[in-house]
Amino acid sequence: MPDSSDELILKMQHLEAEAKASIESEKLRSGLDRLKSAAQKLAWKEQTEVAALEKSQAEAEAEIEKHTKGGLHEGGEATAYVAARQRAEDTKHQLIRARAQLNFALDRMSEVERREFEAFHSEVRAQQHTDLADDPLSNKGQ
Repeated sequence: MPDSSDELILKMQHLEAEAKASIESEKLRSGLDRLKSAAQKLAWKEQTEVAALEKSQAEAEAEIEKHTKGGLHEGGEATAYVAARQRAEDTKHQLIRARAQLNFALDRMSEVERREFEAFHSEVRAQQHTDLADDPLSNKGQ
């Protein structure tokens, strides 16, 4: 016996919902691999830079400490002390920038994960509507 008009209408509604969920999932996934790869590369680069800058800053601070403990004498030691302080200050600013870039990259990676999660849920909704379209009067998904 052919499906009743109510069943056909319900089936069409489920097929429409499935199509919308599939399109949404495709839209959410588009470009994610490229974005994820770029974010991972940036995070790796910035993490490496942060580590190098932290080491440089520690070395500059150790040099400053060495000069202050020995007492500043005229001439070369005072100049070396000033140079070490300037290097420590420059490194501090570079480190702030590198950490900000690293946080940006990590935020991008979080955004990719969020979009992957949303795309997954769209795929699940699409599958659920496909199942319901097969038997529109069942209570499987409700």
